[in-house]
Amino acid sequence: MQYYLRHYFNPDFDYLNLKPGDSADGKQGLYTFGYAQNVITGQLLAEIIPLEQLEGKPDPRFVLDKPELPVGPNTRVDPAYPNYLLSDANGYVFYYKDKITVKGLLNVRQDVAFHTGNIFFVGDLAVHGSVRAGFSVQANNIQIKDIVEGGLVRARRDLMVKGGARGGAGRHCLLDAGGKLLTQFLEKIEARARDNMVVNKYCLYSTVYAGANLVVLDQLYGSTINAYGNVYVGKQLGNKAAIPTQIYLGYDTLTIRNLEKVERLITELSQTITHLKAVAGHLPPDANEITRKLARLVKQRDVAIQRRVELAARISLDEKNVQNCRLIAPGKVFPGVEISVGRAFMLVERPYENVLFRLEQDDIVVEPLPADKARPQ
Repeated sequence: MQYYLRHYFNPDFDYLNLKPGDSADGKQGLYTFGYAQNVITGQLLAEIIPLEQLEGKPDPRFVLDKPELPVGPNTRVDPAYPNYLLSDANGYVFYYKDKITVKGLLNVRQDVAFHTGNIFFVGDLAVHGSVRAGFSVQANNIQIKDIVEGGLVRARRDLMVKGGARGGAGRHCLLDAGGKLLTQFLEKIEARARDNMVVNKYCLYSTVYAGANLVVLDQLYGSTINAYGNVYVGKQLGNKAAIPTQIYLGYDTLTIRNLEKVERLITELSQTITHLKAVAGHLPPDANEITRKLARLVKQRDVAIQRRVELAARISLDEKNVQNCRLIAPGKVFPGVEISVGRAFMLVERPYENVLFRLEQDDIVVEPLPADKARPQ
């Protein structure tokens, strides 16, 4: 009796010969090639069936004389169905030495660009080049060994960018880490981390959300910083030209971002509602499509306003945290820097050096930096 090995992935997949595919939103098909065949733990990879049950012409490579599954690393036989081969890890599936194998770390040994397309991966990812403008990567832990230039990188856990990140020509650049974020520099980008964020050189003209502490070892100016904990700037905060630099301490950054989104939505809805009211006049809500749309948008805005109230209340609950927040600056602090700790605000009006800023009562005070605070903890 002969058997057949039926696959639930493409055994001939070749990442060196990719073709454009459809992305989830249908908008970036030309940038989405499917660089790896993602599988998750417990997913069915292959099964053995009697050859006579196969519909269609069999591939002679997978006709078997014995019902033996090609069990490789990170795969297992289903104990309930011994003819099923399952994935035993999250990763990508491929054949290695005639065995079906799942690997949890995906190495991209080139730039993420037109040869690779956007990359979505369920395991850990290492990019041995750069992420180029217009392209995106998403994975668990991510390491980028060169730069991110106008690209989008989302790590569900920790993110390391060894070369730094900058906005490309007219392109939005985003780094988003579910855990820690470590990078060489930030320039004209948005950076988010639910945990600590460390910038080894400079942070310029960027928007930063740090869910815990932010460390910038060299320069920080022209940026808006939101941090739940402390901010450390090693050499220079602000600059001689007084380019706007804003530091906000003590509030949950995810709530802040959600509040910003709701504020933008309310503004957009209000503008549209004003326009539709001028067109609809005094017609009743069910008079025509315009008045029905107006009624829908008014309800949507009411929901958004209620959401804004809820988020604002949540922010107020975090005010207990602000007493522990510090802006630590062992280097120079230039006039023009704006500092907010909780509800307290301070505009730096003269140069400082080797100081820290903290909340006392309802005011921000400036103190000489203790010796044990001269280096980030």
